[in-house]
Amino acid sequence: MSILAAHFMPPPRPSSSTAITMNIDSTSSRRVPRNKDFHNKYGHRHHSFDPEKAPYPLSYDRQVLELESMDHSFVMHVKKSVSVVEFPDGLPKRSLDLGCGGGTWVLDAAKEWPDCEFVGFDLVNVQVPTSFLEPEVANRVAWVHGNFLTTKLPFDDDEFDHVHMHGLGRGIPENKWGVLFEEVNRILRPGGVVEVLEHDIVFPTLPTWFTAPLRARNKRSDSVHYPNGSHHRVDTLPSSSDIAPLPHDHALLESLYYAVFENRFINLRPTAILPIHFTSTFRRVISAPIVHFRMPTLPPLQALPQPLPPNALLLEASFSSDRSDISTPPHAPPTPRPIAVSFSSTHSSATSKSTSSRESSLFSSIDGSAFTQPTSPADFSPCSPALSCCTTDTLSSETPHVVKKPLYIVDSSAAESTSMGVAPSHSLIPLHEIDKLNERSLAMQLYWSYQSVLACQEAMYEELVDRTRNRTGELAAFGWETDQDLSELESRTKFEILVDRYKRDMQARISLWCSLAELGWSVPPREAMSKAELVEEERLYRAMLEARQYASEEDFHTPCRSVRIFVGYKDL
Repeated sequence: MSILAAHFMPPPRPSSSTAITMNIDSTSSRRVPRNKDFHNKYGHRHHSFDPEKAPYPLSYDRQVLELESMDHSFVMHVKKSVSVVEFPDGLPKRSLDLGCGGGTWVLDAAKEWPDCEFVGFDLVNVQVPTSFLEPEVANRVAWVHGNFLTTKLPFDDDEFDHVHMHGLGRGIPENKWGVLFEEVNRILRPGGVVEVLEHDIVFPTLPTWFTAPLRARNKRSDSVHYPNGSHHRVDTLPSSSDIAPLPHDHALLESLYYAVFENRFINLRPTAILPIHFTSTFRRVISAPIVHFRMPTLPPLQALPQPLPPNALLLEASFSSDRSDISTPPHAPPTPRPIAVSFSSTHSSATSKSTSSRESSLFSSIDGSAFTQPTSPADFSPCSPALSCCTTDTLSSETPHVVKKPLYIVDSSAAESTSMGVAPSHSLIPLHEIDKLNERSLAMQLYWSYQSVLACQEAMYEELVDRTRNRTGELAAFGWETDQDLSELESRTKFEILVDRYKRDMQARISLWCSLAELGWSVPPREAMSKAELVEEERLYRAMLEARQYASEEDFHTPCRSVRIFVGYKDL
């Protein structure tokens, strides 16, 4: 038997006693050890294949693989099934999950379809070993590995009743979609169905009015005072007119992120181009409209922490220096710091006075009106300084009733959004179930998008290095210093600062603590602060509240994620 014939032979089907775990190299029939599939880049796990043959730029870190599970759970919640397809003639008997990732969909589908055999196909081995699965599931599951961009799928013609494809758009060049769908059509039996759930490549951004207070620091005096009492005003240096103002604080990262995919010839909007390739292969098609999930409403700010007692630091210093003279047991716990005020969405000066009037007068100097909860729906707008995300006891119980805004925008302008003789397109996306979701569910969509950006940071850094060496003009527009003497370590440090700032800004925008409070979780109190720390915290608090008056409706209608579903049937 020739090597070529052995390479294209389909894998044996799983028997009742064993399950198959294969790892096929894209250029030979040799099995590749699992540890050779990956290499680390600055602590992030990436596949070790040539980017030209496997252009998928995301890492395989744990938090990235968890995005797949989160996405699958969302579909399961709104569709109440592992599939968006109705099967009037009975459930599939053999199903392929193409680009299965960690195998989450396969494992849940194996439980919902007890008479179906499953094959999960992916580039690398990141799936749960079948030896860890229940025997009833493991006997019907096989993991197969290879690169469908460089070789044919290693399966027989007409082998599968059903093919599932979810989120492959970030690893498939635009000119490969047609060939891939032809392969899917080949392995489907007549009447078989393929379902595709795809999302656009989006870099979620934050307006400058939101990020500016997070960067703010106390302004130093612009005058120099001399010992004789005189002073001299120092004029501020004008900014360079050669650098145009950037649209937002993370414009450089956005440019690098999009360049990663453009250089790999990966279309940023697969939801717009897939209908062309899909309908040219499958004649019976359902193509749903694009659903754009908007940015979440601004969450409330966390309450300010309590101040430390005036003598707290002195007592702590005295305890540490003179503990040998104290007649307490050596392991006696120190006096605990006072806990923070409860995490309500507002903070009034009256509350501060009642809890810490003797310790500090900082809270009493705050104007209570600045932290007053809105009292009418008209005041409760995106521009309102204080917003509430729920009505649980953990947050404020005085939240007024608010008319719920749609969580999404449906783009049905494309002609492909109509059904082609199979079923109505709206049946693929149960919008009535999405309407039941809480406003805070949008934070999950934003989390998914910004974590996808962080998953590409090593590819983004490689793009930055290439610009530093060969295209310095593209960096000058973003204010990036292109000093040739700048060491690689210094460039890497600057890049990591940008990434960390983006991560922290997104965490502030999502405000996970608000979601936890809404679910009834006990949110850890903030640690008490010294007077100096509290003054700075109050200043930041005020700045963030004042900045919210600049919010516009457009800031909240900007999509943070766009998804679309396609279903195709092979002709009988």
